[in-house]
Amino acid sequence: MAVTAAIAVAAGLAAGWYLRAEFPALLFSSPSIAGKKKKNKKKKSTSSAVSQDPDPISVTSTGVGDGGGPGVYETKKAIDEYVQFHFGDPQEVLPWRDGPREALRFTERCADLCAEHCKLVASGKWEITAAEDEKGAPRSPHLHRSGKSGLALDVGCAVGGASFELTKHFRDVVGVDFSQSFVTTANLMKRVGSLQYTSVTEGTMVESRQTSALDPGIDRQRVEFFVADACALPKSMMLGGSAPADSELFGKYGRHDAVLAANLLCRLPDPEHFLMACARLVRPDGVLVLVSPYSWLEQWTPKHKWLGGGGGHKSSDVIKALLESTAGGFDFVTQNDLPFLIKEHDRKFQWGVSHATVWRRRNPAVHTGEP
Repeated sequence: MAVTAAIAVAAGLAAGWYLRAEFPALLFSSPSIAGKKKKNKKKKSTSSAVSQDPDPISVTSTGVGDGGGPGVYETKKAIDEYVQFHFGDPQEVLPWRDGPREALRFTERCADLCAEHCKLVASGKWEITAAEDEKGAPRSPHLHRSGKSGLALDVGCAVGGASFELTKHFRDVVGVDFSQSFVTTANLMKRVGSLQYTSVTEGTMVESRQTSALDPGIDRQRVEFFVADACALPKSMMLGGSAPADSELFGKYGRHDAVLAANLLCRLPDPEHFLMACARLVRPDGVLVLVSPYSWLEQWTPKHKWLGGGGGHKSSDVIKALLESTAGGFDFVTQNDLPFLIKEHDRKFQWGVSHATVWRRRNPAVHTGEP
């Protein structure tokens, strides 16, 4: 027991040191705090909580008057809230018996939706099994590992909750996010398997808590995390959804069996650009899973770039028209409502319901009108 406790303490210290060494900005809860000296020492409360001066507004708030912009995701407050959202013990996140428990485990339900509708096409034409192509150029190593079938991409992965869950269903998973802080945290979770985070109890009182253990079915070595802009994804992630000899198809389709974008669209500066690029991310018969509460705010998306939410147009209708167009390249499969719960403090929560839609990439063998 003593040895186990010592190992746990050492892992926690190493995790904290790694975050501070790799990304010093995580020490502060907002950019303005970084330049201020602390006037008072932290005081312990009778509940063993710590008193601090957190920003009273949650970084996940969606009100018109709330702050916004990508910079909020580089703060320690954002890291804490999203680690709790993605990995927090459900009993600690929602200890109240009468709370909306169906809204917990949001990232797991998003990953399950991808797996449920993905056909996992495994024909030789679409599978990359060699370490080199015909010209001897090396292929990305994550494309030819043995094990589960399929390759999944989690765009806007935040701290990686859905990416890890996707490893239960797919051979390999890639998670990308615009926030360096989020990607650093996701990679730390990959290394150590559990994280400490700060949870607000009430007012300025906080507690240090530990995330629950990851599901035994999750293989952390099957996921990779990278910093990337969803509106300008690197060419290495696009196309390649065919044998290189078939140049026409190779230049039109992606190689991913499933692409997930969870609570991302209404946080992009140009969501239409992202949607129209998805055809080059997904292989024929692969799936695109979009999950969004359509919380459009000008702090994130210029109003003329909103997909619906004004002028009498619903977001779901605008997205459907874009994706089902010839250039969009997808067919509608199904839709669902996915509730989610984000804890602000022990007695205050954000309960939301995202609209989940599933789309299947058109197969060239069936559709001849592809762009």
